Amino acid sequence: MNVKEINKLILKAARLYYIEGLNQQNIADRLDISRSKVSRYLNSARKNKIVEIKINTPREDYSDIEYRIEKKFKIKQCYVVPSFKNREEVLRMMAAPLNSLLERVLAGGSYMGIGWGNSLKTVAGYINVSGKPDIKVIPIIGGLGKTGTGVHTNSVAKDIADRIGGTSYMIHSPAVLDSREIRDMVENDSNTREIIQLSRKIDTALIGLSDIGPNSTLIETGNFSLKDFKYLNGLGVVGDVNLIFINEKGEHVPNNIDGRIVRISPLRLKKVKNVIGVAFGRRKLGVIIGALKGGFINILFTDEDTAKDIIKSG
Repeated sequence: MNVKEINKLILKAARLYYIEGLNQQNIADRLDISRSKVSRYLNSARKNKIVEIKINTPREDYSDIEYRIEKKFKIKQCYVVPSFKNREEVLRMMAAPLNSLLERVLAGGSYMGIGWGNSLKTVAGYINVSGKPDIKVIPIIGGLGKTGTGVHTNSVAKDIADRIGGTSYMIHSPAVLDSREIRDMVENDSNTREIIQLSRKIDTALIGLSDIGPNSTLIETGNFSLKDFKYLNGLGVVGDVNLIFINEKGEHVPNNIDGRIVRISPLRLKKVKNVIGVAFGRRKLGVIIGALKGGFINILFTDEDTAKDIIKSG
């Protein structure tokens, strides 16, 4: 058979396969050739660009940039939503993929750890997960902010537990105490000790990430001052993951505040199977990248602008 006839068969096989939807055996029977020859013809059609495969993705499909972040930082999953000037609109857009994720990772009777903050307060209001009986929602940090504002750890935990039909636990301790000695006493209290023990059972955690700039929510709580942030900045701290202060490499930075903090330890947090970080915005870029590099989170929810900045980072 000459080259011209072979090329005609390649073209026919490609049309039957890609346009008419026949399988390779059907094509072999129709053209009176072997199935292995059909396979070779189809490979040749792609190699010689007789057939070009193009995937038309939706306008707001971020699968490529999500994949690049997942590959770059070796994390389990990344979810990117459109950017908006309105911060709450970004968090609202995260609701559907977050609910879908929680449907998959939460099993009946499992333990879920919860951090604190404005982002978690807002996104918690959109959580709608059903059919997951007896979920235990555990605070993984002491109280920050006033309970009535909704950003307090106990408030976020209760809101999420109510929305998924679970049980929330309360931690009766501030996150930051006056001294290491007081923290040690508080951690030996029966209530705090129970929460610490329960935190060892957590297999999914939902946390926010904070920067150490003047607009940080940590300043609003009154637990930290600009002087504290200046001190931390001098140590190379770019922000915190659940009050674990880290540098741009993702390393936990020892400091004289650590000994006064009631929270899950850095080592324990890294052992949690699914640590979901919710953060976006240019001022949080440093702490997001640090948290990814350091393995403090393995699932990221962010927006398009921040995702692009993450990709551009070194």
